[in-house]
Amino acid sequence: MTRNFLVVAVLFVLGIGCSPSEPIVLSVQDPIWERQYDDTTSFFIGIHAVDTTTVWAAGSAGRVVKTVDGGVSWSTMFVPGADTLQFRDVHAFNGQEAFVLSIGNGPSSRIYKTVDGGAAWTLSFENQDPKAFFDCFSFWDNQHGLAFSDSFEGEFTLIQTSDGGVTWSRIDPGLVPDAREGEGAFAASGTCVQTAAGGHGWIATGASAKDTRVLHTSDFGATWSEVITPIESLTTTQGISTLSVLDTNHLAVLGGDFTQRDSIYQNVAISTDGGATWAFAGKAPIGGSVYGSSYVPGAPTPTLVGVAPTGTAFSSDNGLTWSRISDDNFWTVSFVDVDHGWAAGPGGVSRLVNRRIQ
Repeated sequence: MTRNFLVVAVLFVLGIGCSPSEPIVLSVQDPIWERQYDDTTSFFIGIHAVDTTTVWAAGSAGRVVKTVDGGVSWSTMFVPGADTLQFRDVHAFNGQEAFVLSIGNGPSSRIYKTVDGGAAWTLSFENQDPKAFFDCFSFWDNQHGLAFSDSFEGEFTLIQTSDGGVTWSRIDPGLVPDAREGEGAFAASGTCVQTAAGGHGWIATGASAKDTRVLHTSDFGATWSEVITPIESLTTTQGISTLSVLDTNHLAVLGGDFTQRDSIYQNVAISTDGGATWAFAGKAPIGGSVYGSSYVPGAPTPTLVGVAPTGTAFSSDNGLTWSRISDDNFWTVSFVDVDHGWAAGPGGVSRLVNRRIQ
């Protein structure tokens, strides 16, 4: 059965009934994942597609991989001193400069930086607070970034840098909304924190046994607000796992309960006003929890792709209806445009290939 995925190709042709300036739009059918980097010993949880040629992914045992030719070839790097760590997030700016974040209590939560394409890495931040557990981070540019930790005793730990990771400082907890008991984020895909132009930043939460929220700043972390979303968080394993930003108005949060893989939840909520209000969309046909998500920049309609260990799916109407892509096990996904999107998980990195109607 044919499934339309994205309208991606506009061809200008001469022919009967068509003027030279009239576009004929071809749609894409039957998207599939094509493995580009394969290593059965690796487990990748963070990915960042910088542009159509440059992609970074990071994961277990201090491993980072990168392509600068759209996935034709990949280089593998191991961050010194990080062989026991799990990287859960990566944020890159080009083929030379990138940050990676590892998870864990106390000093297991670290941020490393490279400025030479991964040939050398420096320790940018090492957590010294045994109560903190950092989940993910995001950057506005190569100087300004934000990282988020699970809460402790009613307060979140947010840290920021304004000098390219040379120093990090904690944002005054008095400026950040108080946390519910147990509230935090799921380090499932490196997408619980997102940033956008103009100083906007969003953090998605779960595991509070009460409700889920999105925290928002519009001034690079100087002030914060909060909005409750309809995604449920009735247990410590339930809530929002991933947040995706198309622009400063269009946002999506996806989640569920990662322990209930045979159940499909009301797992998608959408905002069209920058996160001021949220409403349920359709159910993504992914069991348990949707681990990672990405809007598809440049698509003719707001298009989302969601991934999880239980499969992958897409929506081309801003989350209202969904179609299954595959049963592939991915944790994280990142798109640059309709023709360039990558997902990562156990065993490697894959690119989404769109089969066009000819």
